[in-house]
Amino acid sequence: MRKDLERLFNPRSIAIVGASQDLATISGQPLRHLLSHRYGGTIYPVNPKYPEILGIQCYALLEALPETPDLVMVLINAARVAETLRQCGRIGVPYVIIFSSGYSEIGGKGVDMQQELAAIANRYGIGVVGPNCQGMINVAGSVFAGFGSVFYSDYDAGGVSMVSQSGGFGCSVMNLAAKDGGLNFRQMVTTGNELGVSSLDFIDYFIDDPQTEIIVGFIEGLKDAHRLPGIGAKALAAKKPILAWKVGNTAQGQQAAASHTANLGGAMALYQAAFRQGGIIQVEDIQDVIDYGRAFQCGKLPAGNRAAIITISGGAGILMTDECVNRGMQLPRLAPATTERLRSFVPAFGSLANPIDVTAAIFNDPDLVKMTLHAVLEDPNIDSIAMVNASLQGEIASKIATEVAAVAKESTKPIFMAWSARDEVNSGVYALLDAAKVPHYKSPVRCGRALATLSWYADALRRNEVLRKETAAVISSPEAHVMLAGKKEDVFEYAAKRILAQYGIGITQEELATNRDAALAIAQRIGYPVALKVQSPDISHKTEARAVRLRVASDAEAGAAYDEILRNARSYRAGARIEGVLVQEMVTGGIEAILGVTNDKLFGPAVMFGLGGVFAEVLKDVAFRIAPVTKSAALDMIAEIKGYPVLTGARGAAPADIGALADAIVRLSALALDLKDHVAELDINPLFVFARGKGVKAGDALIKPVIRN
Repeated sequence: MRKDLERLFNPRSIAIVGASQDLATISGQPLRHLLSHRYGGTIYPVNPKYPEILGIQCYALLEALPETPDLVMVLINAARVAETLRQCGRIGVPYVIIFSSGYSEIGGKGVDMQQELAAIANRYGIGVVGPNCQGMINVAGSVFAGFGSVFYSDYDAGGVSMVSQSGGFGCSVMNLAAKDGGLNFRQMVTTGNELGVSSLDFIDYFIDDPQTEIIVGFIEGLKDAHRLPGIGAKALAAKKPILAWKVGNTAQGQQAAASHTANLGGAMALYQAAFRQGGIIQVEDIQDVIDYGRAFQCGKLPAGNRAAIITISGGAGILMTDECVNRGMQLPRLAPATTERLRSFVPAFGSLANPIDVTAAIFNDPDLVKMTLHAVLEDPNIDSIAMVNASLQGEIASKIATEVAAVAKESTKPIFMAWSARDEVNSGVYALLDAAKVPHYKSPVRCGRALATLSWYADALRRNEVLRKETAAVISSPEAHVMLAGKKEDVFEYAAKRILAQYGIGITQEELATNRDAALAIAQRIGYPVALKVQSPDISHKTEARAVRLRVASDAEAGAAYDEILRNARSYRAGARIEGVLVQEMVTGGIEAILGVTNDKLFGPAVMFGLGGVFAEVLKDVAFRIAPVTKSAALDMIAEIKGYPVLTGARGAAPADIGALADAIVRLSALALDLKDHVAELDINPLFVFARGKGVKAGDALIKPVIRN
């Protein structure tokens, strides 16, 4: 389907199929809104019931129009839409918004009806928005093509563009952000079931749109989710932040999303991985959209994550400190020169630590604010400042706002304000800050959260610059393809590790023995102690079957262990297919980690990393990335988990070989892409990570193949 969305947002003419004379109804509102907002193009109502509506000629058929419209709005019963879409195709209509519901969101026959529409749209190259949507708004172009309460209001054009899979909620976000938050929108489109043009198609368009500065997406589920990291990288390169509100993250929420727009919510862990990879900011409330939008409108990005907090209230400073630190910011000590400078004018009962408490002494000396700001901004250890002014109002508030605005205009470092005075008593003060592009918030928590988000985004830009200079590893193994071709059963340790080795991932020294003498010979070559494990496609839990022996130290022990393993395996599962007994080196030392691959139907291959044992299994302390994964992305992935200090040498332990671990992740990513047609899931558990310079080794592995019907 076509994606040249300029003609959708700026149509020269619009036809409304099913237009009604009752302007309060869903089918009557679009004409009303286009006229009330002074749409400058030509409007063609289409309905055989009426000769005219509001003095505008009404046509019986689309094919009777004097020209081909750029956009057709379809507001008729679902059963009649297919024929209307065919008419659009025959006359060459580029874009159609289908408002009608009753398609895949209801299941059954609705799915078939939607598939029929998709086939028609593809046949004629029509860009379809919807069905089951609420329309779109181009504020700057006065195109209000939809229905609902948001379409009745006038808006000032701004730099925010939004796509929402939920019509009603998307409209609510725009309405509240514009009216209550001062965040002005440029474009807003609702996509419903996304038969044709997807949310990511719209986000891609917004990135290219010169007038769009901030992008918002309300997402229930993406059928083309694999595009997310690339879309995010493109937005980072354009320095256009994307605020993504992903819902349907619980089992119940995913079920609701499917019944609402027939989209699959997918695994939230993969969405979060894609968001981090692409520098996409996750929001959880309308207030986040407003607060983060304000943060980006300051036009400045911090050079690092080191913040200073200046407050006249110690408690509020602590509250903001907690919020900033919990979201990854640092509050470093001030440079000695800065501390000495502050000591010369901050009262002795104040605090020169960070947060800096200048106390209520500002009531006696308002210049304290200006002097403190100048001193802290010049500190080389500080990248941004947040100031807490409690509920100051009146003359002193005006003086402080004037000074802050003047300082902010000169500084390249962002300055944020937490100021809780009511709008009606401080309207002039807040107007001064707005004019100087100083973001201000009613609470320290909201201020700290917004500043941390700005800092995280600035860091994402820096990470993206590194990523753009990297090339992901590409490894192809014809032998691995042959080994997995046609597999319908799980591939266990010995064969799975042979495949890992094809991609340069370190494995334990081992050989498969098919008789007792061979087991002894292998053990002698490897060197005692060794481990022995049964290899059988019918025994997935070797320990449960008592078919594993560890720390085998001699020929006598090895022979006895071999016999006992086979005896126990056959007792555990009569008739089990025994491929042999794996004789393997005993690994000592090292930190146990777990690596994995999941070949997701929405995202494609994704790589997982975590520490072994309780970290991964109980605490779920793992990180995901969508393949391909580069070296810097792998290092970022490793540092993301809470257990990272275990790898860096916690409590005096030797630091682990993080470089080799990152290399294994990169190679596993290459494997996942090369074998995406064969591998559904892959686990390396444990992966032994040895001390720095000693590398890594896969201790066990399992591959679940892609099984085709």
